[in-house]
Amino acid sequence: MRGLLVITILFSSLLVLSSCTSSVFQDEPSEKAKRYHENYEIIGKEKEEVLDEMNISETIFDISDRDNPDPEMEGDYHFDVANEEEFTLPSGRYWFTGDISGNIYIYDEKDHLLIHEIIGNPGVSGFVADVNDSHTIRIDGLESVAAFKEGNMGPSNELSAGIWHVGTDIAPGSYTIKPVGGFGHVMILDPNEEAQIFEMIGSQSVSTESEMELENGQVVRITGISLIELERVEN
Repeated sequence: MRGLLVITILFSSLLVLSSCTSSVFQDEPSEKAKRYHENYEIIGKEKEEVLDEMNISETIFDISDRDNPDPEMEGDYHFDVANEEEFTLPSGRYWFTGDISGNIYIYDEKDHLLIHEIIGNPGVSGFVADVNDSHTIRIDGLESVAAFKEGNMGPSNELSAGIWHVGTDIAPGSYTIKPVGGFGHVMILDPNEEAQIFEMIGSQSVSTESEMELENGQVVRITGISLIELERVEN
């Protein structure tokens, strides 16, 4: 009888301890859950896996000369995808697009990835990137692909998929960023600091909104989503 009483007391104690532990975890969520819930930021192992998979090229920080384009250089390029899969372009900033659905990859000479986007549905209508003649453009599945030379457009509060340089394409400062529609990610890459990754979801039922601090020299990499909006936050 005494043994049964001891077992009952131990079992009750375990239930109380379990309840208290559960309460602690509910009251104090992990840092990863907190950062995502408050600002849709992805951290920890998931972030490292994304960055490792992307194998991002250091040339992503290079900015092409947009103010003094070569007058003899063509502005538009149409790739012969029926007969070739790899191409190069003169240095510059370009808008890449294609038909009907497929992939565009751009690699540096070390075979590290500058950018990859799926064009079509699912995917984006196109993207912008600064490339040079050492980059290799690889195309898969698209029936036609074109690259259009982009000049110096100046800072904008609407950004398409692609690579954007803070201080050139985006003014430094604090912003609220939200998607116009679709699902994708916004990455903030810094040559001297750790990268940040934010998840973007835009639909009739769900819409995310993240606050970001952008500094000169950083790169904003938008992937998987055709358009996001930036709203300046005054401090």
